[in-house]
Amino acid sequence: MTRDTIHLSEVVISANLPLGNKDLLDYYRTNHFATIDNINARLEGMSLIKRGAYALEPMLHGFSGGQLNVTIDGMKMFGACTDKMDPVTSYIEPTNLKNISINQGTNGNMNGCNVGGSVDMTLQEPEETSSDIPFTSVGFGYESVSRGRNILFSSGLSKNKWAWGIDGVYRKNENYRDGNNQLIPFSQFEKTNIHSVLKYTTSGNSFMKADFLYDLAHNVGYPALPMDVSKARATLAALEFNRNGKTKLKAKVYFNSVLHVMDDSKRDSTFFLKNNTTGKNDTVFMRMDMPGESSTFGTYLQAERFWNPKNKLSLKIDNYTNHSLAEMTMHMNRKSTVPEPPMYMQTWPEMLRNVTGLFLQNTTFASDKFQLTVNGRLDYNIDVLQSEYGQQQFSVFGYSLAKKQSRLVKSLNLSSQYSLGKYVSANATLGYSERLPTITERLGFYLYNAYDGYDYIGNPYIKTEKSDFIRMEIQLAKSNLKINLSQSLSLVHDYILGITNPDIPPMNFYTNGTRIYSNIPSARLFSTDLDLLYTPVKAISVFMISKFTFGELNSGEAIPLIPPLKNIISVKYQKENFSVQVENESSLAQNRINKSYGETTSPAYSIFQVKGSYVIHFRHVVADIGWGISNLLNKAYYDHLDWGRINRPGRNVELLLKFSF
Repeated sequence: MTRDTIHLSEVVISANLPLGNKDLLDYYRTNHFATIDNINARLEGMSLIKRGAYALEPMLHGFSGGQLNVTIDGMKMFGACTDKMDPVTSYIEPTNLKNISINQGTNGNMNGCNVGGSVDMTLQEPEETSSDIPFTSVGFGYESVSRGRNILFSSGLSKNKWAWGIDGVYRKNENYRDGNNQLIPFSQFEKTNIHSVLKYTTSGNSFMKADFLYDLAHNVGYPALPMDVSKARATLAALEFNRNGKTKLKAKVYFNSVLHVMDDSKRDSTFFLKNNTTGKNDTVFMRMDMPGESSTFGTYLQAERFWNPKNKLSLKIDNYTNHSLAEMTMHMNRKSTVPEPPMYMQTWPEMLRNVTGLFLQNTTFASDKFQLTVNGRLDYNIDVLQSEYGQQQFSVFGYSLAKKQSRLVKSLNLSSQYSLGKYVSANATLGYSERLPTITERLGFYLYNAYDGYDYIGNPYIKTEKSDFIRMEIQLAKSNLKINLSQSLSLVHDYILGITNPDIPPMNFYTNGTRIYSNIPSARLFSTDLDLLYTPVKAISVFMISKFTFGELNSGEAIPLIPPLKNIISVKYQKENFSVQVENESSLAQNRINKSYGETTSPAYSIFQVKGSYVIHFRHVVADIGWGISNLLNKAYYDHLDWGRINRPGRNVELLLKFSF
């Protein structure tokens, strides 16, 4: 299946959409200093699970976590937080992002077998120019609702066969206020992100590239969770060789490391517990330290070649090894007794996961109107438990853990594209895929879920999820009107879900009980998306995206955390150096919920935003003056996927001043 590309000034969003337009960046970001979360929230089928004002977890048509492939230019990277407070997307900034590529359902298997789709983010790279004059841009921004200060910069230099670039962002936000002018505590964050890349062109059709990325966030609050983050640090280094020709080759070796430290030192961790001796309530003080580490070393080789005039073959061979460990130390003291000794456990026992994959795809261009693509993938996985402590922990539940466990998972997809006329085309995909259980689902140990109030325990011998997938699309692409309508259906077998076990007591006195990750017979997810871009006259353009997902377990109950119908419409006027844009974002109420998993109904909402910019050209300097007002009417609202039903920011005035020279 061919993929159209949305060309943006800094970011390219690749998806199965016909909406190719260089100005669409303005529609995919809420303001001039938008984070990657702001962009992701507006992509087809994408929703975000919000636990705080930072590092929102991506969800694609009701799939999240281990059901998705989230990669950086095909490189595997895994968060180090057992509570999913550091998705891979949190370590990327729009300033160092070249493109976002999305594939839906089982068809997103180039970088690994999965059931829900893939999101691949490619880092920026410098382009060779005839001039050796360096390019630099610096921007400064302010956001009123959180007293947010934003600084961004980028610079680059090209000379002969060498090209170098560097970019970075600094953000500092204090606690924000909602539409009721109430301060939302623990919603602050501060982060620094730097990316540098060096590129050397070895010949006319080959180059080598080295990337280095560093991201550091600290003092990050999570108002919907009982803990905050004192430090979240990620580093990534990669070396790539790329050759264009009859056979296109891409080879990469990479390493990344993530450190994530949760603590509740700034929270009031006072509880009251009944004393069995006196019958009175004891005051209990409890502190928890929860560091996590994850590091991944990997490599891949990718090739593409026409083996005859009508058939193109693509091949990818990859391997990665991930090392992970997460720990928790509890300090619990009663006011009326002597301090108790610290309690230690490994919430992720130390483990090595090695996965070797083979991906093959052939595209047949049968005619000018019809093409057929078939692809398949095999992943062979070996998990090695390196911690005897972890074996001892699970022995209390009757598990005898093998130090080594291996699995083979597979994926197969068939897709077609047919032109129905000059402006209309149709796409169809059929697929099957399996996915590996995550470390949390296999070996997580007493992981507290603040959404439903249960402790979760992994199942060392849990089965793989399997999915049957079907997707239909119809596209209209005219010069001034482009429409894409798509529908998807996933039938998931051995669906993984936490099931309550009343025989296992909770570890803490404030939890509702204990749940074990288990396979239930099946679940089904249906989704539909509509995208529209209309340009009635040259200066005015209208963009709209609507997305809806329905999820149901085999019991007939709703799958937890399924977003309701959401619609975004944006109208932009641009003439020469001046632009202004008005937006509306609306969501229906979500009344179809699963109360067993802590869900409550969420009301509908509708908010408005306006923003504009003016560009001034000096001799060698370009000044971009930007402004915006988010949540124009200062509405108090929250989204269905927002944990804790905590209101989102109220009216926010944004100012930007950017210089390029």
